[in-house]
Amino acid sequence: MAGPQTVWGIDVGKCALKALKLRIGADKSVEVVAADYIEHAKIMTQADADPDALWAAALEKFLSRNDISNDKIAISVPGEHTLARFSKLPPVDNKKKIPDIVRYEADQQIPFDMDEVVWDYQIFQAPDSPEIEVGIFAIKRDLMRDHLRHFETGDIEPLVVQSAPLAVYNAMHFDGALANGAVVLVDIGTENTNLLVATEHTLWTRTIKFGGNAFTDALVKSFKLSFSKAETLKRTAGSSKYARQIFQAMRPVFADLVQELQRSIGFYTATHRDVELDKIIGLGAAFKLPGLKKYVQQNLQLDIDRLESFSKIKIPATAEGGDDQAGSFAVAYGLALQGLGLSQTNSSLLPPEIVRQVVWRKKRVFFGAAAACLLFAAGVVWFRGYSDQSTMSANSGNPNVNVPYDDAQRTIENPPTGAPPREYGRTILAAANAFRNKYNEYNQQGSEERTKIETVVKLQQDRTLWPRILHAVHAALPVPSDEAVSAPDAKSYAAAISAIPRGERNQVLIESFKADYLANLDAETVVIADAWSAMADKIDDPTGMGRKGFLVTLQVSTPNKGGGLFVSNRFARELLRTGREPGLGFYINRVGVSQPGATSGTGGTGGTGGGPAGGRPRDTTRGSGTQGTPKPENVDPLLNEPIDDDQKFTVMFDVVLGDIPPKPEEPQNP
Repeated sequence: MAGPQTVWGIDVGKCALKALKLRIGADKSVEVVAADYIEHAKIMTQADADPDALWAAALEKFLSRNDISNDKIAISVPGEHTLARFSKLPPVDNKKKIPDIVRYEADQQIPFDMDEVVWDYQIFQAPDSPEIEVGIFAIKRDLMRDHLRHFETGDIEPLVVQSAPLAVYNAMHFDGALANGAVVLVDIGTENTNLLVATEHTLWTRTIKFGGNAFTDALVKSFKLSFSKAETLKRTAGSSKYARQIFQAMRPVFADLVQELQRSIGFYTATHRDVELDKIIGLGAAFKLPGLKKYVQQNLQLDIDRLESFSKIKIPATAEGGDDQAGSFAVAYGLALQGLGLSQTNSSLLPPEIVRQVVWRKKRVFFGAAAACLLFAAGVVWFRGYSDQSTMSANSGNPNVNVPYDDAQRTIENPPTGAPPREYGRTILAAANAFRNKYNEYNQQGSEERTKIETVVKLQQDRTLWPRILHAVHAALPVPSDEAVSAPDAKSYAAAISAIPRGERNQVLIESFKADYLANLDAETVVIADAWSAMADKIDDPTGMGRKGFLVTLQVSTPNKGGGLFVSNRFARELLRTGREPGLGFYINRVGVSQPGATSGTGGTGGTGGGPAGGRPRDTTRGSGTQGTPKPENVDPLLNEPIDDDQKFTVMFDVVLGDIPPKPEEPQNP
């Protein structure tokens, strides 16, 4: 019988590899099965260090000392490589809508093309609170590939990839450190510091560009030492007779650290006024520096404790430093907990394509075994010859012979001796049927997995399409003025716009956006008045079979006295250009402008009535000084100006999915 599942949490830092192997004991408590601490020969950030070689050496040593063949693996990625964004969601009646809302938030919050990143999210919500806060976490794919490459060389196949700050949160949450209110967790690494403000149900994190190397550099400059000697002096500072001089040399660095902590904590308290911070817990060896703990406590006016041990596990003495170095194992602790399913957060940054590879690799073992067994069974059966085959076929429906799958292999290898041919044939055929049934079972499981994977892939195919469509629309909007575009804030923007008479402003304001998917745009596209004919540069369907895409309807307004002619010339025609750039994966075919409610024959492009060129006739009696204060609904909210004379229009365009077809070649004169 298989034993309890064990999980390795592996954290490879710039200074050392830390690993912790956990399992759930018989009493449901978490047990430490093994721990390992492998310090690199050099710190990876030293000028003469080879990071790839240090990675390889550490993993090779780890694998030589530990058997991980039957264990799950969870690994970390550095906090400085990951992006963390937190936002509160609007009230949601149906929680099934949350994933769609989060995807929209991710598009807004992640400053990269979504194809370039791996991302996941985590929902944070107190039991009695209606507020839902979501944390969005992302890493660029090229950084993830570089990180996983080191593990691939050692044949280490992780099932979880978690950001180091979230792993720390999982460890401290499980260990009970967050049970009494909001706690600031400060994990000082080699080059960066992960700061977390955490409660039992919420999390906020930020990575600070400040680490232990800053203390070492201060000693290098003060005492004219090499980096390696300064590093040794820093590590032994607590027991050194020169502790006072070391403190004085590093005091400016202490001040820089406190300043960064104050800035981050100040930002958090300004945006979370209802949270009262309880204390600071310091993780990492840097908090052993003489005077640092006292200096931080005095300047931040918060009690500070250095994490010296965990309450629910004990690091064995076989790991370097043992439980005295608990802070160094916090990330590995949190990773292993997530692998066991005991973590507060369960997001993972493992790329989906790698997840699929792992699933299929595990399935292939069963497929191969089942296929091999089936072939072997078939070979034995058919080797008996035609006469035995006939005998077995004649009795294949006999229900009295049944060989369980677990006994089938043994039956094939050791068939019944001395049995009559009929009984022998029934037994072998029953064993073969057991193999065939098991093969069909595994094959059916694989079919279901393939269907699920294909469904997920289809859902992801066009996820980057809409940001590109929205970018094309935004790029087509006329620019009000250079001063407005370069304005550093809303106040400066308003001043730049106000300087231009309202009727002369190059502005088109989008008030609503609607898109309808059509399987055949060419057959089903709705025509607005005669405005479609105004855009003569439409592209005919080269296939003649119809094109699929979206019919987009915009409700827009403009203060420009040119009305519909201005919208047509300065926005609609420009939209045809921005929506036909190569490589977009779509192209805008036709654009039309009309006044809301206009019908065919009342519009046109050059008239002065209600069509695109003329727009809505101006009411010269509204918005004037004799009419008193404008009604709130007729006032520009940014500029506090009357908008009664602004003209409204409908802009429709069709988005054809697929690359834009090449222009036909012009016939050459003979």
